[in-house]
Amino acid sequence: MPSRWIATFDEPALVAQALTALADLGVPGTRLVSPAPYRAVHLTGQPGPWRAMGWLVLGGGLCGLATAIALEVGTSLAHPMHVGGQPVIAWVQFGVIMFEMTMLGAGLTNFLAMIVLGAWSRRQVAKAARDGLRSDRLTLAIPTSGRSPEQLQAIRAALVGATGIEEAP
Repeated sequence: MPSRWIATFDEPALVAQALTALADLGVPGTRLVSPAPYRAVHLTGQPGPWRAMGWLVLGGGLCGLATAIALEVGTSLAHPMHVGGQPVIAWVQFGVIMFEMTMLGAGLTNFLAMIVLGAWSRRQVAKAARDGLRSDRLTLAIPTSGRSPEQLQAIRAALVGATGIEEAP
């Protein structure tokens, strides 16, 4: 018996109907492979690791800010120069560098998080589903292991509008 079915769809609305029908049947673990962030992705309950992206970027920005403060204060205290009667640690003048380092940390973290999270989420989807993905198609991976023939028939009936359904190991 196959462990999952791979169903391909041409329209996001048809995928949303199929996901709603599968949720009504109580089929957990359905994954959607999508070339774009359609609303149907969130109907699976597993939109991917992208929720963590904002927190990672915030952390990267704060690390950049902390690095800028440490560099500026450390450098100013290591080489104290009194210029125009200003204090050695002049926060107003440090503002530009703190902003730039914050944006550098956030941007670099965003770039690295996109690469790592994209590779990580790609590994969680069946190879047959990834192979069936094109820029104009959406692919559903439905787990079918341990289901009775009646349940499999109900699942197949829920996949109305699928352009193709194939079995994958």
